[in-house]
Amino acid sequence: MSTAIGKPIPRVDGRLKVTGGAKYAAEFNVPDLTYGVVLSGSIAKGKIIRFDDSEALAVPGVLAVFSHKNRPRLAWLDLSYKDQDAPVGSSFRPLRDAEIKFSGQPIALVVAETFEVARYAATLIRVEYQQEPHETELEKHLDGAKKPGRGVPDLIKPPPPPDRGDFKKAFAEAPVKMAGEYVHMPEHHNPMELFASTAVYEQDGKLTIYDKTQGAHNSQLYVSQVFNLPFRDVRVVSPFVGGAFGSGLRPQYQLFLAVLAARELKRNVRVSLTRQQM
Repeated sequence: MSTAIGKPIPRVDGRLKVTGGAKYAAEFNVPDLTYGVVLSGSIAKGKIIRFDDSEALAVPGVLAVFSHKNRPRLAWLDLSYKDQDAPVGSSFRPLRDAEIKFSGQPIALVVAETFEVARYAATLIRVEYQQEPHETELEKHLDGAKKPGRGVPDLIKPPPPPDRGDFKKAFAEAPVKMAGEYVHMPEHHNPMELFASTAVYEQDGKLTIYDKTQGAHNSQLYVSQVFNLPFRDVRVVSPFVGGAFGSGLRPQYQLFLAVLAARELKRNVRVSLTRQQM
């Protein structure tokens, strides 16, 4: 018998959250901090045919612009980009090449001494695309959908449990059968805390990362695999989560970009997504 249902139970972090004492990933005070602003693509599918960041780089205070043109060589194997909650298929690799695969895809990261300078410089980047037809209607592909297979890269996740019972027999013998099609509006859970990562570059090359995540260990594993770092050299801190509802289970691309910039510049870097990028 439950001894908790119906009784007020205090949250251990409740007071800190309602009084502003709980620090989120973008609120930790870090010395010598730089700021990264993500530039999102403006088409849903295609290819970047011209990328001009010269005006952005000329702005005083801008430290670097990272894109597919200067992305350092990182892990090559698809398996390296698989986190502990990754679905079947190839994982997204930010800034990997000039291909645009989805609307809002990150195509560059501008890093500057202040957030305002980085945001302004991002508006100066000139991008031209070769646009391709895109398909966003799920209903058109339901009949051709295949059951996902389990290739070698997908063995990081455990297989589903075996089937139980005989559905076809039970359904055939059911006294009442109902069939219908139900359609509802799309929903997107958008937590209160924006996705953000503050990557602290230590003198010995180790990293301390304040990340907006429900799975600190998952983010730690991802960074270690992608950037070929010893597991013990990556520390991920996430004492509070301002909502997530499952969207914080997996590493988001701002984590990748913050770590990439911190390692290349050997500086502390913070990258926060906007509400639109969420």
